[in-house]
Amino acid sequence: MTLFTPIRTPHRDGLPTAPGAVLFARVRPNALRMPASEAPALPRCGADRRRLKVGLMGGSFNPAHDGHRHVAEMAIRRLGLDEVWWLVSPQNPLKPIDDMAPFVDRMASAEAVARNPRIKVKDIELHLGTHYTADTLVALHRRCPNMSFAWIMGADNLAMFHRWERWSLICRTAVIAVFDRPSYSLRALASRAAKRFARARVPERASRELVRRRPPAWVFLHTRHHAASATRIRAQRRDGRAG
Repeated sequence: MTLFTPIRTPHRDGLPTAPGAVLFARVRPNALRMPASEAPALPRCGADRRRLKVGLMGGSFNPAHDGHRHVAEMAIRRLGLDEVWWLVSPQNPLKPIDDMAPFVDRMASAEAVARNPRIKVKDIELHLGTHYTADTLVALHRRCPNMSFAWIMGADNLAMFHRWERWSLICRTAVIAVFDRPSYSLRALASRAAKRFARARVPERASRELVRRRPPAWVFLHTRHHAASATRIRAQRRDGRAG
């Protein structure tokens, strides 16, 4: 995904941030307004002016698989979402290019797997030029002020969330839904981010209210797991070629 120039720390892969990385304490309303000079560079969000509740799933989708659709459909049900957008990243600078399929192939993979009219595959980051989740969220709020967004991620990401670029800004820009993953629950709920925003945690029984809340707000969802793994799929493909 990418509107802002690359910054010095990583985004959603859980690698350490550089010394001196700035953590923003609060986002002022004016900070989310788009200067007129920047507006033409942003993609259209459509003519629909309803207050849509949209879940955002960012990643490489290298490749997309049934596990992605499983989480998206669970999010639609548990959070009461109108849509889930898969934000396919053009190229994560922290991942090796050799192991990354071309962007058009990953977009096609996501389109083929989605198979749900409420799951929308988006190349927003390609148009925005954003590398970091924080920048993408700010840009979307500026361009789509009528929509309510929820960032969707797995418990493995929550465990390392404090290492994302401007993670505190992310928490104060969009509500967050965390989906349980095997062996990560305890570590995730004991993480720095979970402790920092402990008071902002929403009870699981109130998950359908999350998207209408004002950030920071997050929920941890215990749901049925799916065994699909992009890493495993790529390994199987390599083994098949080797055979």
